[in-house]
Amino acid sequence: MRITKLEWGELQNNKLLRILVVCSFAVIFGLVIGWAVTQGVLIKSLVVGIVALLGLFLLSQDRAIKVFLLQKVLLYLTIVAGFIGSAFLTIGVGPIHLFPYRVLLPLLWLFFAMGILHQGRLDISHIKVKPYLQFLGLWLVYGVLSLAWALSKADAIRHIVFLFMAVSVIFFAVYYFSNSKDLKGFYYLWLLVLAALIPIGLWENLTGNHLSVSGLIGAPRVNIFMPSTVFKNPNDFATFLALSIPFIIALIRYRRSIFTRSVGLVVLGVSLYLLLETSSRANYLAVILEFAFLFTFLFRLKAKFKTVILGGLLILALVVALPGVTQRLAGTISEELESITSPWSLTYGSTGVRINLIKNSLIFLGRTGGFGVGAGNVEYWMENSQVHDTHGTLNLHNWWAELLANYGVFTFAGYILFYLAIIAKLYEIYRYLGTGIEKMICEALLVALVGFFFASISSSAIMTLRFQWFLFAFALAFLNYHRKKGLGGAR
Repeated sequence: MRITKLEWGELQNNKLLRILVVCSFAVIFGLVIGWAVTQGVLIKSLVVGIVALLGLFLLSQDRAIKVFLLQKVLLYLTIVAGFIGSAFLTIGVGPIHLFPYRVLLPLLWLFFAMGILHQGRLDISHIKVKPYLQFLGLWLVYGVLSLAWALSKADAIRHIVFLFMAVSVIFFAVYYFSNSKDLKGFYYLWLLVLAALIPIGLWENLTGNHLSVSGLIGAPRVNIFMPSTVFKNPNDFATFLALSIPFIIALIRYRRSIFTRSVGLVVLGVSLYLLLETSSRANYLAVILEFAFLFTFLFRLKAKFKTVILGGLLILALVVALPGVTQRLAGTISEELESITSPWSLTYGSTGVRINLIKNSLIFLGRTGGFGVGAGNVEYWMENSQVHDTHGTLNLHNWWAELLANYGVFTFAGYILFYLAIIAKLYEIYRYLGTGIEKMICEALLVALVGFFFASISSSAIMTLRFQWFLFAFALAFLNYHRKKGLGGAR
């Protein structure tokens, strides 16, 4: 890639680019100062101010600093900020809430544009997963076109912006994460975020206190001890746990260090406990599906035998050592499983509401000739045109139904092919990999994507859950790396 040779010294000699960067930082810094004066919030303005000053400092340096490296670091920071979301450092600017992710991603685009201006062209010869990115681009274009018939333009624009941000992160991950070191860094970053959220979840579960972003503040006592960490509700956190558990299991399976495996087992146990405390039945199903897929398709016969034996011994040890705790835990698990397998009510309760939501979405799809109601408009239609009573619930709580109703049958069919193709390619790669880091990463991504089928029907805001897009970004970056490697181009 030519862009890897781009250095700050070269940018400093390019007058147009220097003017562009300085003006950008000046505008950002001015907005921050203006906001700080009117709001009087010192800490938040100080943090953003430091970032702006850091940018100006880099511009003043005479030493050669590779811009590509800075862009990659900025992408890592964007991903970390995406995981954290609006839990910290949120700035209210009128109806818009700015937080680090929404600031860093535009900066990433700015640096990317600078590279193109300097190079004179966009070099994407190293990208070997273009059909996947082309589908995402077509989906985005379709969303923009749907503005023509979307009844709520504001909801449509909001949805399109979220989709654009998601597609941007996926593109940048494929573009910048080009070697095994990058992929390994992404993997451990995911685990690091999980490790950071677990203490917050335990604190919530034990005290009933929550971060300001949580929707559980002021909730009934029966729900107050559910963990939500940096997310708005327990279902979102449960979805994150369901997609993260395969990363822990793969770590335990492929890292030989006793210490690493011991820590991994503890993190796995606590993650399962917190997942149980969220009462998110769809994510219970997701984890059950993950374990079933892992045991059936990825474990060899010897591993299956060892798993059964060790699992039996572990249960026996718990029964003998902690009979009371084991009995209570078994009772809780039994109740939750019964809530999943019991007959569904078609007339009342949350399941009945969800069924009516899906019925209405299919009716809306038919009324729009299969083209969908337009980006982000299904809730507007649910509020104004519903046929089956949803008792005030407007959100579908089902990613698949939401995608179909909003974007129509063609986009939905394309997404299904996109999703299944990634799983199929990962499984194909997994079969011939050895037992190293790459197989660990491949297994984690494969199992997590399988679990996504159920994990995605729990949250009410799956479009805005950045970590699910990070999962697809990671998977496509991994596929791109292996295709380059197969062509002899991986570094």
